Amino acid sequence: MKAPLWEAVKAYTKRKIFSWHTPGHKGGAGAAAEFRTRLGRGVFQADLTELPELDNLYYPEGPIREAQERAAAFFGAGRTFFLVNGATSGIASVILATCRPGDKVLVPRYAHRSVWSGLILSGSRPVYLKGCWLSTLGLPLGVTPGEVEEALALHKGVKLLVLVHPTYEGLVPPTGRLVKLAHRYKVQVLVDAAHGSHFGLDDRLPPSPLKLGADYVVHGTHKTLGAFTQAAMLHLRAGLDGDGVAEALRLLQTSSPSYLLLASLDMARYVAELKGYKLWAKAVDRALKLRQRLRELGLPCLEEGDVVGEAAAGLDVTRLVIPTGPLGLSGEEAAAALRRLGHEMELARTRYVVAILTPGDDERSTGSFLRALRTLRKEGAGRGSKPLEELPAGESLPPLAMTPREAFFARHRSVPVREAQGKIAAELVAPCPPGYVVVAPGEVLTPEIVDRLTLIRGKDSLIRVVDV
Repeated sequence: MKAPLWEAVKAYTKRKIFSWHTPGHKGGAGAAAEFRTRLGRGVFQADLTELPELDNLYYPEGPIREAQERAAAFFGAGRTFFLVNGATSGIASVILATCRPGDKVLVPRYAHRSVWSGLILSGSRPVYLKGCWLSTLGLPLGVTPGEVEEALALHKGVKLLVLVHPTYEGLVPPTGRLVKLAHRYKVQVLVDAAHGSHFGLDDRLPPSPLKLGADYVVHGTHKTLGAFTQAAMLHLRAGLDGDGVAEALRLLQTSSPSYLLLASLDMARYVAELKGYKLWAKAVDRALKLRQRLRELGLPCLEEGDVVGEAAAGLDVTRLVIPTGPLGLSGEEAAAALRRLGHEMELARTRYVVAILTPGDDERSTGSFLRALRTLRKEGAGRGSKPLEELPAGESLPPLAMTPREAFFARHRSVPVREAQGKIAAELVAPCPPGYVVVAPGEVLTPEIVDRLTLIRGKDSLIRVVDV
């Protein structure tokens, strides 16, 4: 079978068996008529439960197992797990499976908030990496081998290094060098590649972290490869025993997985394997053409030449980071204006917006996008760039008084931000989409952090702190 799980679902829906089991909509018959009409009856018919012919995600032995094995073979993994609770569940599961209370984990401050879920669940202790930032746009670049090696030498017994490949803005660190460095210290590497499941499908894209030797790689397959939202994959390099990860996933994933999500993962892999190289070559061509047109419009995207130093080793050209200063607008204002013109951005920050281009885009969408930006450029002529209040990345790391788990389970109380200085944070403050962790559970609220929280939440806002 080319897509074994999808083929099994499709075959089952053709049997027209009376359902005396969940889900209660019974193939759409019990669903609201408007809902059923809008989505189509086929969606409800494929929304199935764990039936003998469809396998079981917790203990796969049939089409789910075969679909995962095909995904592992295509992506170059030793073992692959399908995720129905997003890349979030994969990241947290790896930390839970590999770390015990008190174990040390190297974590960049710009990592996804799911990392802190894993830290809380496992009881492990974070060792934070500041990383480097691009000051002109206020975005994270990556971590350097020097910073990682210094942390590995200083903190004996580190169990795991967490890397982000790519960042939300499409930048990748020198992952190959960092993996080799970690392995030299007998440390395993977990790579959050949620936004990079398409890497390796064209030579002009960054390499897959699996090819660079990473031990665990999480793909947000829905982000760029066409699976349904929430569908993701966790890949383990060849030679690793994945039984601990499988057990952790059984703790964190639902026991009633959506077969719509599972089948979409199978089909996303199948399409990528069948014609992914051709599709992504066209997408990269289209992205490079769009980048050229944006330069001509006076809105040059972030390019690899704009990023120098050891923290960043390249970028994803299909991830368009567009500075909005030339429009005389903040990123948030530009995103709102583009929305009115029919274009929804992936991300808006103070000085830029981010747009994602995939094989699902064509000349119609890119042409309309250019016309919208041309309209904003014309409206902004003479307006000039205005000073923008920037959220700083933080000059120093705050003291860690407790592990995230200890802070999570301690008694809490809420206090006004203006009165929080010196207290221990009991919550994670990390603006999402992911940017930079302002404060994590267990950290002391320094004057610098209080100032940043005031900027983000307002001077009359509250924050949860440990009640000691």
